[in-house]
Amino acid sequence: MREAVIVRSYLAAFVIFLVSAAANAALLVTTPSDACSLLNSHGLATRGWKHQYDNEFRCSSPYKEIGTGFPLANNLAYYVDGGPTTARRAKLVLNVNDSNSAALAHRELLKAAEVLSTKATGMPLPKEIGGAIVDGTMITRTVGPAAVEVLRIDWPTGKGYELKVVFE
Repeated sequence: MREAVIVRSYLAAFVIFLVSAAANAALLVTTPSDACSLLNSHGLATRGWKHQYDNEFRCSSPYKEIGTGFPLANNLAYYVDGGPTTARRAKLVLNVNDSNSAALAHRELLKAAEVLSTKATGMPLPKEIGGAIVDGTMITRTVGPAAVEVLRIDWPTGKGYELKVVFE
């Protein structure tokens, strides 16, 4: 009986630890200038940290076209959100406008996510997240100090979708 109480106490403490670790997840790179430049070498250089409204700031890259789809090519952009002096969230957004070249676009997103994971969290991108990116499915995992989520939003027109990889 005493052992069962001890085991339950350890389990409760472990669950509290996991919940608090997830709640305190964050990016390693928090200065706006550093976070905004993480994907410069991947063709996703941003236009600098800009005030949006109130205490919200952001930097974003221009869209990087992937393939030659018609009427629109698939495209990828990089965003960082935060406050005046701190970056809190980094995300990659893939717009799939041409389903015929979706696999190529997903691979390009995966490459960028792998670079971002290493630079923003100090950890490689987990295989489960990579698989979700390739498959275009949703998943949430903790990577080092950050929560990482893959989100898919199918457009109401049925003509494409958005696939996001968010590091927070």
